[in-house]
Amino acid sequence: MNCSSRCLLLCLALVAGAVHAQSPVPSATPSPVPELASSAPPIPSATVTELPQNGDGVFGAALFRGRFAAQSFKGFNPAYTISIGDRIDLKLWGAVDFAAILEVDTQGNIFVPRVGPIAVANARNGELNELVGARVRAVYRDNVGVYAALAAAEPVKVFVTGYVVSPGLYGAYASDSLLHFLDKAGGIDLQTGSFLDVRVLRGRQPVARFNLYDFLLRGQLPLFQFQDGDTIVVWPKKSTAKVSGLVHNAGQFEFAQSAPLKDLLAMAGVDQRATHVLLLRNQTAQRQAEYLAIGDGLADVQVASGDEITVFADRQIATIIATVEGEFEGLSQVALPYDSSLADLMGRVDTNARSNLDGLQLYRRSIAKRQKQVLDQMLRKLEESVLNTRASSVEEAELRVREAELVMRFIERARDIQPKGQLVLPTGTDLETIALEDEDVVRIPRRSNTVAVQGEVFFPSAFVHQPGKSVEYYLQQAGGLTQKASKNRIFVMRPNGEMVEASLGWGGGTKVAPGDEIMVLPKVDTKTFQLTKDLVEVLYQIALSAGVVLSI
Repeated sequence: MNCSSRCLLLCLALVAGAVHAQSPVPSATPSPVPELASSAPPIPSATVTELPQNGDGVFGAALFRGRFAAQSFKGFNPAYTISIGDRIDLKLWGAVDFAAILEVDTQGNIFVPRVGPIAVANARNGELNELVGARVRAVYRDNVGVYAALAAAEPVKVFVTGYVVSPGLYGAYASDSLLHFLDKAGGIDLQTGSFLDVRVLRGRQPVARFNLYDFLLRGQLPLFQFQDGDTIVVWPKKSTAKVSGLVHNAGQFEFAQSAPLKDLLAMAGVDQRATHVLLLRNQTAQRQAEYLAIGDGLADVQVASGDEITVFADRQIATIIATVEGEFEGLSQVALPYDSSLADLMGRVDTNARSNLDGLQLYRRSIAKRQKQVLDQMLRKLEESVLNTRASSVEEAELRVREAELVMRFIERARDIQPKGQLVLPTGTDLETIALEDEDVVRIPRRSNTVAVQGEVFFPSAFVHQPGKSVEYYLQQAGGLTQKASKNRIFVMRPNGEMVEASLGWGGGTKVAPGDEIMVLPKVDTKTFQLTKDLVEVLYQIALSAGVVLSI
């Protein structure tokens, strides 16, 4: 293989783009532990987005992103239980003056001079001042003031293990929340960990159990005081089902074994527009589906692990909303019965002397979508043809490389073109025969006395219409054709969307009417481009669907 051929292959590979290719925690058997208190076609359904496969589609995935780990809570709540090692700030005044920081000893006492030991271990923080005050006043009965409060938060080290991202030993304060420690450990493993079953062990004995859905859905997270050596264990994920479609919280939801469909939809937050639910069951050898109306009956439908739930708006269209633009009087939004025609719409629009009804334009979303699909298919075909082109000589190989570069740049620009979706209404069309669709846009152009010229001319512009003049007259006004212009591909686009292939000639050329637009397409040189036919088809499709002349 010679050098030029190798360069060609390398260039085509760069243009086409390269394709690149890409330890579970042992499960433990859960044991029971005490819970902490806590007639027409239907309207197209909402677009359903595929849930990501990397775990981000799990409900609650956004909970552990470092925001809890970044903040530590050093304050105290009234339910905080005094424990060994805590430090108490004690002040006495009046009959006796005393101020000191006292540590709770191994027997659970603080020692106050001339009063003796006061048992404070296991007392609630909110009761500490009253407890100490009662014991002091038993000795100093009159004229004594007492102030007792925790002096500092108790630092602790807690093990975090189970189905978390980074198991380990983490330091914080006894008053920090469960979420703080889990976040420090990287959060729950979204593929394998459970949001419903997080437990705290103390001396190998379970002392608390948390359901994080209570916090996600209702903001409820029971207060819990950690001690040195506590262990947080995230149990394995339980049953799951995916919910998507017209819901506010699309994602994978977890439940114990089975769950009422109504409960899952409540967690997902069903959009008010939704009417039906498609339930796909995946547990059996053959996939089964149920199509259910949203209502009270969903409470009796049970969802099993692996099921997929999609929420739809499946309504019949009773009213069409059409938009009117351009030169007219009145409101721009018109509501009509489903079976209305374009004539029905125009009967409710007040036109004026400036309205050009011969140039009536109708734009439709479904047509624009189809035009875009056709254009994309043609561009893909052109791209494949460019990348698969072979050369028989060094000179031809170099020519094909330059051709590939030009065509690929052209394809990149062409992909940004958005078709208008115009339905052509030839002169004399019976508007009664044109059925309206929802979201149609009808444009009534203003009577114009100009002719626009665009494409391969020296001075693209608009000119005052001259009665009886043909296409060639306006091309001359625009400075004439450029060297890249194709004399065989000059079109006249009427305001109503009709496109007429123009013939040149001062005597018998195509006559131009007010409001017309002359489009001069570029010439595709057969010596330069091997794929002439494909390029011409794409250029014509862009001009027809978008009214744009795109040069190569």
